[in-house]
Amino acid sequence: MNTTRTFLEYVAEDMLAKWGTDMSRIVVVFPNKRAALFMNEYLARMAGKPMWSPAYTTISELFGKHSDYAVGDSIKLVCDLHKSFVKCTGIDETLDHFYGWGQLLLTDFDDIDKNMADADKIFCNLKDIHELDDLSYLTEEQRDLLKRFFANFSHDQETELKKRFLSLWSHFGDIYHDYNKRLRSQGIGYEGAIYRDVATSKDIEFEYDTYIFVGFNLLQKVEQKLFANLKKAGKAHFYWDFDTYYMPHSNSAHSNEAGKYIAMYLEDFPNELDIQSADIYQNMRRPKNISFVMASTENIQARYASQWLGEDGRCQAGRETAVVICDEAILPPIIQSLPPEADKVNITSGFPLGMTPIASFVSLLFDTYTSGITGKGTSYRAQYASKLLTHAYTRYISEKANDVYATIKEQHLVYPNQAILTMNGEDQGLALLFKTIDPGNIQLLHHVATIIKLIGVNAKDTEDAFLQESVFRMYTIINRLEQLAANGDLNVDINTLRRLIKQLISSATIPFHGEPVVGIQIMGVLETRNLDFKHLLLLSCNEGNMPKGVNDSSFIPYAIRKAHGLTTIDNKVAIYSYYFHRLLQRAEDITIVYNNTTDNGHTGEMSRFMLQMLVDGQQQIKHYNLLADNSPIAHKPKSINKEGSIKEKLDSMKSLSPSAINRYIKCQLLFFYQHVANIKEPDCEDDVVDNRMFGNIFHKAAQLIYNDIISHNNGRIEKASIQKYLGTKGLLENVVDRAFNEELFKVKDTMRSPYYNGLHLINRKVLIEYLRQLLHGDQRIAPFDILALEDAVYTQIAFETADNNVRKIRIGGIIDRLDRVTDPHTGMPTIRVVDYKTGVQATRKIKEIEEIFSDANISQKHSDYYLQALLYSLIVDNSIKYNRQKGCVSPALLFIKQASKEDYNPVLEIDSKKIDNVREYKEEFEKCLKEVLQEIFNTTLPFTPTADKTRCEKCTYRRICRVNSVES
Repeated sequence: MNTTRTFLEYVAEDMLAKWGTDMSRIVVVFPNKRAALFMNEYLARMAGKPMWSPAYTTISELFGKHSDYAVGDSIKLVCDLHKSFVKCTGIDETLDHFYGWGQLLLTDFDDIDKNMADADKIFCNLKDIHELDDLSYLTEEQRDLLKRFFANFSHDQETELKKRFLSLWSHFGDIYHDYNKRLRSQGIGYEGAIYRDVATSKDIEFEYDTYIFVGFNLLQKVEQKLFANLKKAGKAHFYWDFDTYYMPHSNSAHSNEAGKYIAMYLEDFPNELDIQSADIYQNMRRPKNISFVMASTENIQARYASQWLGEDGRCQAGRETAVVICDEAILPPIIQSLPPEADKVNITSGFPLGMTPIASFVSLLFDTYTSGITGKGTSYRAQYASKLLTHAYTRYISEKANDVYATIKEQHLVYPNQAILTMNGEDQGLALLFKTIDPGNIQLLHHVATIIKLIGVNAKDTEDAFLQESVFRMYTIINRLEQLAANGDLNVDINTLRRLIKQLISSATIPFHGEPVVGIQIMGVLETRNLDFKHLLLLSCNEGNMPKGVNDSSFIPYAIRKAHGLTTIDNKVAIYSYYFHRLLQRAEDITIVYNNTTDNGHTGEMSRFMLQMLVDGQQQIKHYNLLADNSPIAHKPKSINKEGSIKEKLDSMKSLSPSAINRYIKCQLLFFYQHVANIKEPDCEDDVVDNRMFGNIFHKAAQLIYNDIISHNNGRIEKASIQKYLGTKGLLENVVDRAFNEELFKVKDTMRSPYYNGLHLINRKVLIEYLRQLLHGDQRIAPFDILALEDAVYTQIAFETADNNVRKIRIGGIIDRLDRVTDPHTGMPTIRVVDYKTGVQATRKIKEIEEIFSDANISQKHSDYYLQALLYSLIVDNSIKYNRQKGCVSPALLFIKQASKEDYNPVLEIDSKKIDNVREYKEEFEKCLKEVLQEIFNTTLPFTPTADKTRCEKCTYRRICRVNSVES
């Protein structure tokens, strides 16, 4: 058993001694609900016989029970505050813009009332120094503080920021009064207003004979007033939990921070327990087993919690063991890491609703019904519809979801319509999911709530209580928002609505059900109030978590808050100081873990309270560092031998593209994964224009333009024909729209307008400008002939294999454009094999053919571009179809950004010499090409990784390489 008795045990013992076993006319008031369960168990055990238990309530329930007003919904409260703001200021501020700082203003009003301050005095005219003449109600220190602050608002120090602040400030008093009047007319109020109303009322009849207040700490003025009223009536008794170690007269480093408030309250509300009892107090001076542990990640902390629980009988100690999480985001991995011997666990921190499948499903619904809908609600973007169809919870709506998803993928649909998505309306679940929704928040929220309800109904037979709880919690949130929207309180745009939903979901939790006073306790900091444990593990005890993200965001400046007795950042820190040290004071086995990394929002600092313990030096503290069991292994991809099925694949390979050869030169493993293992690169989202898709759309648009021109001119390109496209309004735009439809949206209907989003429109504008530059450049060299557009060209390459046999491989691909122009120097016709490039031209030049086949030249010299252009040119040069007359053929890389320059010539150079006739380089090029082919198909040589590790960073297959790796 615990050698140190808990605070509630002392209280229970004292209550039995004073009031006996009939406590039917007594109510015990706690700061929160948790302590009541433990108190009732202690009373029953100590009484040793049947007894009339007292009633239990929380301080918020006590105030609420004696008020004629109900606490208003948090969103409605801000919406009503917006109405008062507009009325009192005359500023037509939209609710969307107001909402964020409306929450801040509401917090200020709440604080004013909870501390029973005079709103009119707080919001006095800062510009009029005479408003400060009567400050008799303040102390001398407070008067000096205010005068120093108000001096900054004299007329000779006017700035635009001060003008705006003063303009708003002058209306805050009127807003405060109008707002409270508006709420009262509806029978509601915010918490502070209700508390103040109860505390100042003289007509309240308290039903119980005795009110026992247990374990309070920092009291607000309304609480002090209520306590005083009940004390005056002879109905109140008080039990304070403190240690003289923290009182103001102590030499402890914590004394002024953690104990001064309780010391102050003791004068007005004396403690029922003997404050001099040595066995109750000075607990922090008793020897304790304290460890500070440093960890690098939250997951490591969660795994350590499992190890910690399994040691020193902590699991067996049951409810005397507590794991306290200072950052509730760590709860899910803790739950997953619990050891098998922890068979009884009570989790008081609710599971975050934002981490549940229903939260991601609702997010997908809103994405689909906003960003994902097109065509007046008759079509959806496949990227959104597909995610919705494949979500785990969609199976509770329709069993046909996977079939529809397969159809979208098989037909490469970018904008599936409702007929496809709803299986022609036959599937009622899909018909509901992809129903056309009337515009407006009410309709949207009602539709989402209907879908959530359907999931709950269809999943009712499952044994997954977690699913049922999370779906129900989500339904209540969406349904409440619908009610507010229907009542006219929530008039916001969709973006603000999404932010509100996200905010509500992030703050909501799903409670765990169980026997609260049995088993290991896993809880947040606030749930520990009034409870004591022998074994204690605090996780994520970092600055920012302990104390919890305290800030002084407020419209009321610090000096005014301080002078009028409102809550300041000092008060917030003191509250957490009390929580921390009170929790530790009776514990014997204490381990505190903090995250020492500085990424992902972590400061890497231990809590200031931990530092105070180190400085105080009253306890011996051991220090540890959590390290992962496995040591980091340097990534080094393995070579892959050409044997077995790999050899069979290479032996059966009949053709290669220039791109495949370039991939081999860049990285042999890249070639293997894509062309031997046939592991395809993942597709980008259906309607995303990445670099590849941008190039495809440009190529398609250029093809459409020149196909149109040559169809009317027998392949001849004249200046006038180009001018038609440059000068006719909307003609280029129509071509680009058609290219978008065909390449991106896979739509062949040339009359249909594409469904553009913002990024599409930006890319469309750039593409139009690129086409203009291409046409300007071509107009400069016109007239010329186009021989082919987007044609396939191939040849057979014979090479000697490693076993001295001859093998043939088919090599080729699609050329962008084949044209015949007049050489400006010789006046002779030249065939150009043109490859369009929308990127940036190479910074350095190729000096010899061998450089084309070296991976060192890909980045700065675009040697991969050269390989493809030269290969296609040699194929054309030897083609009867295109070059029957054996004229000169030149490879050309036409960089669009350079095309309109007067002296631009896209023909490639070797060693600064234009390739006027590719035939001159045939022998050397084919020799190097055959050497690469011999190497690719040589089964005695493995596929080896590139030595340039920078290429791995952006490689699609880098994760596969990491799996296929060894220690360096």
